[in-house]
Amino acid sequence: MKKITKTLGLATCAGAFLTACETTASDPLTAPVAAQEAQDIKPEVVQIDPRAIVSRFDRRSRTPDHVSEPVGPMAEVHAYAGSLEPRKMYLIEASPEKGFQWPYFLFLPDTIPSGSSVLVQPNNDGMIGAPFETHLYWAGIENEQLFLDFGRLLGTPVLMPVFPRPLIEGPDRNLYIHALTRAAMTADDPRYARPDLQLIAMLDDALDKISRENHDLREDALFWGFSASGDFVTRMATLHPGRVRAVAAGGVGGLPILPVEGLENVQLTFPVGVGDLEEIGARFQPALLKQTPYLLFQGSIDENDSVKEPPFTCEGFGSDSYSCAQSLLVNSVFGSSPPGRVQRVASVFEAFGMRDFNYLILPGIEHTTPDTMEAVIREFYACVLADRTACAKAAKYSR
Repeated sequence: MKKITKTLGLATCAGAFLTACETTASDPLTAPVAAQEAQDIKPEVVQIDPRAIVSRFDRRSRTPDHVSEPVGPMAEVHAYAGSLEPRKMYLIEASPEKGFQWPYFLFLPDTIPSGSSVLVQPNNDGMIGAPFETHLYWAGIENEQLFLDFGRLLGTPVLMPVFPRPLIEGPDRNLYIHALTRAAMTADDPRYARPDLQLIAMLDDALDKISRENHDLREDALFWGFSASGDFVTRMATLHPGRVRAVAAGGVGGLPILPVEGLENVQLTFPVGVGDLEEIGARFQPALLKQTPYLLFQGSIDENDSVKEPPFTCEGFGSDSYSCAQSLLVNSVFGSSPPGRVQRVASVFEAFGMRDFNYLILPGIEHTTPDTMEAVIREFYACVLADRTACAKAAKYSR
């Protein structure tokens, strides 16, 4: 198992909101398909090697997803005991009475400028039906990386929920919470119901804990996500624009949720559009959404797509992300290639009236976030944190 090469002994540049850092990659690791069972998470966390968990199952039982890189070990995890220290990763226990059924990780930088925001990235490990310890391990890895890539450099606390991706009985067998799908929004089981509201409850809990350390943070957070977590954050921004200071997302399989109720006389249901948000217990706030800085990107050769590729019929149709009718609509109106959809999607956002919007195409890039794009995202967030305007529009990518 390869270890993360970055260390926490690096200088924080929170005042300037920006420096540079590097990333590592490694060979892919597959994961199991196994029944998901909710488990009690103790504050004291032991180091977990996901290979040991995975090895109990048949790795050939699923198709490897886009993530699952064997990096580690996970940073030391601390239990919250009434105070938070910088450069320590805390696991905050699930608190159903506060509105969140799953734990979350929280990491604070050395210095947090007044008026800063928490940076939130939903966990996304690509492991369908894995034991909860596996999701916990990978969320810890991802949260540490989020801190190293963004938090310590921008002066922002970083938060990552630990949502499961369960296998359950019925038509929504793969409950894709990591992407905030329609099935996730309409789940009846209280453990899985309304992940968006659970994440807001986690954010409120984190803000309360951070405020006890005499830090003055805004209630609206920065959101970042790639692939399924990119789906999550764009949907989160659309559902709760008042809690989203800015959003950056890439490799959004299918297409980002569109801020319109219909197109070409066809209703756009969630998560394609906002035509029926009331049916899933949400409401659309277009005025707030138009004020949200929005930076999207797509690799020019990234064909990772959560919309089923044609030709297909609705008989026996199965998807963890879109219905058959939604898939047919997206392919018909926007095309069957994710990079090919970018121009039309951008035109919808621009016609809607987004104040600060940009959708970049990264030449020669597959389903990944290159270091150079991470630098662009950091500059975008630094611009937002400095309360400047046109932060997304100013974003430019170069290899």
